[in-house]
Amino acid sequence: MEWVGVIGIIVALVLFIIASMRGWNVLISSIVTAIIIALTNGMDIMNSMVGTETSYVTGLAGFIRGNILIFMGGAIMGEFIDKSGAAKAIAKTIMDKVGTKSPYLVLLGIAAVGAILTYAGISMFVAMFALIPLARPMFRECNIPWHLFAAAWALAACSFTMAMIPGVPAVAWINAANGCGVSLTAAPIMGIVGSLIAIVVSCIYIKFALKRAQAKGETFKADADDVALEEDQNIPNFFLSLLPLILLIATIIGLSMTGMKNVVYIGMIVGIVASMICFFKYVPSMRDALGNGAKAALGPAVFTSAAVGVGTVAAASVGFSVIYEAIFNMPGGTYVSAATMAAALGGIMGSGSGAVGIIAQNFLEPYLATGVDPAALAKILASAASIGGALPNAGAMFGMFAAMGLTHKNAYKHIAAISIGAGLCALIVMIIMANIGIV
Repeated sequence: MEWVGVIGIIVALVLFIIASMRGWNVLISSIVTAIIIALTNGMDIMNSMVGTETSYVTGLAGFIRGNILIFMGGAIMGEFIDKSGAAKAIAKTIMDKVGTKSPYLVLLGIAAVGAILTYAGISMFVAMFALIPLARPMFRECNIPWHLFAAAWALAACSFTMAMIPGVPAVAWINAANGCGVSLTAAPIMGIVGSLIAIVVSCIYIKFALKRAQAKGETFKADADDVALEEDQNIPNFFLSLLPLILLIATIIGLSMTGMKNVVYIGMIVGIVASMICFFKYVPSMRDALGNGAKAALGPAVFTSAAVGVGTVAAASVGFSVIYEAIFNMPGGTYVSAATMAAALGGIMGSGSGAVGIIAQNFLEPYLATGVDPAALAKILASAASIGGALPNAGAMFGMFAAMGLTHKNAYKHIAAISIGAGLCALIVMIIMANIGIV
């Protein structure tokens, strides 16, 4: 029966991924996936779906409860930045510096801005909602196919700033560091080397993807809200356009240094209030900007939560216990086993940070008992979980693509190449470094 459960988990997740790639509604496909996992693992269907702490609905609702305000705050700020013309002002200033002759530099510039935001501790979704309206005018001017935004975004927020680079206040890294009893700046050499490898490989891929898109004749396809940078002169100046984002970052960093918790919520309130003040005369309707931003947050939040609900059911199944035992006793050493465990759990749960949280609470002691370096173990766990959490069934994928106006079919390949491909290159080197004692 246990192996039936293992097969059930694998089959269910494969079907979930196929449904995602083919555009099925994530709520429907996630419910079907959770039911298949429960049936094949001999779990009570009603309890698995709605009844217990490890049920589908509990996992879905728990994620929404913990993250809906982050989604909403980011979306509202994005709406103000977009409708006020601030996005055009920032994009036009950057374009004046970079020029329109190098789409590749534009893509790297977008990635750099996103990396700065996420490294500063800003939530991935907050940063994404702020960056999308900045990127669209630039993509239009350079005629870059919009699906390549996913490549720039993957490098910005779904790669080295998720766990590798030293000191990053990302949830996966915080959970791993706290669980292993080390600081956020632990394993600095591993982190820097891993980050550099991930960045270099990602840049090579972005250049390849851009050339391939250009060779196929792909172009930017504007919608009703996309206008050329020079068409609207009634926009705020560059400094005023940046001010809400600057205040958001400064608030989060400043309060984080005091040890205060949940600073992202305070930062978003500051950012939204600053947006309302700075863009008052540029936004046609404050009421509509607030309302439309709030509505824009609901889809990504629900789609992300649905996948987390599936992972909650899977992690509580008998089949997963078998998977855990097999991975823990696999050949290759503790670091390889820990990386495999974190990646597998990240893939099953559809969340890298969720996977690290479960490992820290339930599975960490056996690994630490082998005598490995806690700092190296923390870095490998967080990095591997982030890679596993980038599979197509990940809740974040549905939320990101919904906000970007993209799909798994036209954009996931970029996420896979950077988050998984470049991430694995970095992870392999970091495991080698850990084994020879370079931490």
